[in-house]
Amino acid sequence: MKRFIITMLIILSVTEIVTAKACLENIKITKVTDGDTVKGIINGKEMSIRLSGIDCYETSKRDRAYKQAYLNKMSIEDVVKRGKESKEILTNILKNNNNITIRFTDVDKRYNRNVGIIYAGDINVNEYMVQNGGCMMFEYKN
Repeated sequence: MKRFIITMLIILSVTEIVTAKACLENIKITKVTDGDTVKGIINGKEMSIRLSGIDCYETSKRDRAYKQAYLNKMSIEDVVKRGKESKEILTNILKNNNNITIRFTDVDKRYNRNVGIIYAGDINVNEYMVQNGGCMMFEYKN
């Protein structure tokens, strides 16, 4: 019985890995909007994509930027500065890699965009942006 359970766990693990890899799609990034949003072409169709699980500062003085400034006790100028820095970091990691893929996780109906995890080679870009790009963890609620 113990051997059966171990065998089943191994099969399930391998199946999960194969399924996750099968869900990856190649994407050509056409524009980095900000530190957590890009535009890209998949299968000949351009779409807007929000990076899942992260939230970056805004890159311009608009309502959301003022809210971020207030909530984080920052000036609006600091919010925009950090937003532009995040955008630059994301731009650099994506432009320096030819193997960009995405795994879709949801659809943002409010802004009509897909939500997903982007990979630059073996690098999880979403995690990279939290660790190095000035972005914060964010639980997406549709």
